[in-house]
Amino acid sequence: METPVYAPFKEKVRLEIVKLREMSFKEKVEHIWEYYKFILLGLVVFLIIIGSLINAWLINPQPKTALLISWNTGYVLHEQLDELSEALTKQLVDEKENEVVSTTQILTSTDDPTINMASQQRMIAMVAAGEIDVFILDSKMLVEYAGNGLIVPIESMLTEIRSIDKAAYDRIEEGFVNARFESEEGQIEEAVMGVSLENCRLLLELDYYQEDLIFSLCATSCRQENVKAALIAFFE
Repeated sequence: METPVYAPFKEKVRLEIVKLREMSFKEKVEHIWEYYKFILLGLVVFLIIIGSLINAWLINPQPKTALLISWNTGYVLHEQLDELSEALTKQLVDEKENEVVSTTQILTSTDDPTINMASQQRMIAMVAAGEIDVFILDSKMLVEYAGNGLIVPIESMLTEIRSIDKAAYDRIEEGFVNARFESEEGQIEEAVMGVSLENCRLLLELDYYQEDLIFSLCATSCRQENVKAALIAFFE
């Protein structure tokens, strides 16, 4: 018994039920798959998406970024960056807050110009979005980044550190690195733009032996309280 094409919806449903009652189980399965397979597949996809969203939002939400450190100089293993992230997360973030300190590596001075261009574009996009908080640079890059406005002076941050932890400030002070930058008035000025990590306890404990590493503040960082806490943690 075929269901009339132009029958009212309720009548179509009634006739479909009658038709199914007359079929064997195998015939029912074949009929439903033949006529409703796209609806069923759409329903399965919909349920998978809803399940994924529920899992991501309620059951296992992704941790938020408390701080993002961009390692832009030398070569460092991903395992070392993971160790650094884990160590700083333990020191800076309460487990209940579901936040982590993240690290990434952006190399912009390799022998491959294609890689350099792609890395620079990625970095510029992240800076514009306010995703990067700290750059780990070398001396040459510090001068370049300061001149381009990618990093900013940290003197006000250092003043705050001195007021809350004089011992940490004294250790940090030994590594002050100055560089020239253009002020908002267009004047070329000089200020503390970074801190050398040469004698940093945290990196020494994690077996980092690279020379000429400098901690600097990204100009668009919106998590400066965490940047300050991270700088203290490097020298505890």
